[in-house]
Formats: sequence, structure tokens, C-alpha cells
Amino acid sequence: MPTADQVKGKAQRILAEKLGSAEVDRDGNLLFRLGSSVVFIQVSDLSNGRVAIKIVCPMVKDVPMSPALCRWIAVEGQEYRFGGCYLNPNADGSTAWVYFRHSILGDDLDESELMTSVGAVAATADQLDNELQAKFGGTLFGSE
Repeated sequence: MPTADQVKGKAQRILAEKLGSAEVDRDGNLLFRLGSSVVFIQVSDLSNGRVAIKIVCPMVKDVPMSPALCRWIAVEGQEYRFGGCYLNPNADGSTAWVYFRHSILGDDLDESELMTSVGAVAATADQLDNELQAKFGGTLFGSE
């Protein structure tokens, strides 16, 4: 089975070929931008010798925590065919970041699987971030 480094190299080559570039952030994650979305691709070894690819897109940061936001994340935020939303509360618990993510196995990664997955996350997050900000507040992550 391939290692996480091998899968990450393959993913980076695919992204560079299809998107023109694939940046690497200071944490070693691959990233690219689509509209207002910044998509991070995290590749890691699993304990069973397999490789996981997590595709994560921060959408809105510093969103005020509320029962309505938590309900939306738990219900509507989970109704997507590829991926779902989750919250990461800030240290004080009064605000949070909202993300969209999807995970795949990288053991037999092919171009179609990677591009379909990152495309679905990027397109969904690019549309959803503005809707969530309008509904719940906060700041768009990709606006910097």
C-alpha cells in the first residue's frame, strides 16, 4: 500500500495538472482556491496501513454560536451527497468556524475520484459560505 507522502505527491501532481497549480501551506496540506473558497487537502496515514484524504473548506469564521446554527449544522448541514458541514468552536465558546468537508481513501487514488471530490467540496462551499454568513453572521474565510 502507498504511504501518505506518496499519495500526497500523486494528489499534488493531479491538482497541478488539472488546476494549473497546487500550493502547499505551512502545515504541509495541499490547497487551492475556487471563487471565495479555499480548499485544503490533508493526506494522512491511518492506523491500519491505509491512507485517508480529508478535503476541508473553512467557510465562515467567528459565527455567533446559537441553537439555530447548531440545528442547521446537525440537520441541513448533513444533507449533502458528498460531504457535510461541521462546527469548530473558538476557545471562548461564543463563536465558531463553519467548515465543509468530505473524506476519501487514498490507497487507489485516481484522477477522477480526486477531482470529483475536491470539485464537489469547492463548489458547495463557494455557494454555501455566502448563504451561511447572511443567515448566521461571521466573516467569510476566503475574503482575506
